Amino acid sequence: MILHIYHCNRVIIKDYKESPGQNRPRGVGRSPSKPGRANVNFLPPTTGFGSAKLNRLLTAFQSIDLSGPEGPIRINYQYLQKELEIDRSELRKLMAMADSMGLLQRLTIFYDHEKWMKSSKEKGCLVVMTGVEDDDLRRNRNHLVRDYCDVIDEIRTSVTNGTQRLRHVFVVPNGHLAPRAQANIRWEESVQVIDDLVAALKERGYKAARNSYGYTKIIELAINAHKLGYLLRVI
Repeated sequence: MILHIYHCNRVIIKDYKESPGQNRPRGVGRSPSKPGRANVNFLPPTTGFGSAKLNRLLTAFQSIDLSGPEGPIRINYQYLQKELEIDRSELRKLMAMADSMGLLQRLTIFYDHEKWMKSSKEKGCLVVMTGVEDDDLRRNRNHLVRDYCDVIDEIRTSVTNGTQRLRHVFVVPNGHLAPRAQANIRWEESVQVIDDLVAALKERGYKAARNSYGYTKIIELAINAHKLGYLLRVI
């Protein structure tokens, strides 16, 4: 089993394409059955700074919907009209066009990730790209699951101290990482292995979740690039 592990403080992983790609082997299924049900949207946690009001302020600015009337920020139409040298009706058409293309829908604040991680007791999350290989389907499942969880425990211990927390683990199935996996590997069994890993992580106290299998994805990771920011493990 091949693991690419990323220590992140912001994660967006979402399905965006249902149709099979040119390199997609026949007979490979998808789990869950519909896209989007296992998307990940992990924002930097706002707890642990010692100020409830500061936490509320940061939460308010984490993700702002620009299309609705509610929110701490309003679009300055007068500025945009002057800047673009157009009237309000044309500006609204442009805004509608941008919205239909999935642009200008939301605004997020920029984080100085290094300072954030130093200030917060919540040390983000781990994203574990996991490639299941043919041999893993024949290995003792209990031993495989134990070794997997031990790796996660090792990394958590390395990036936290006695007063810090790292609880979230997102397991992302990724067959492309597995050089010894055959094209006809039984995908249902691979997904079952992944599900067993997630269940075992939960038993160890993690808030673990599996991302989708078989979909083309959009992935955004904000990684705290210390020596344990991104790792390779083979188990």
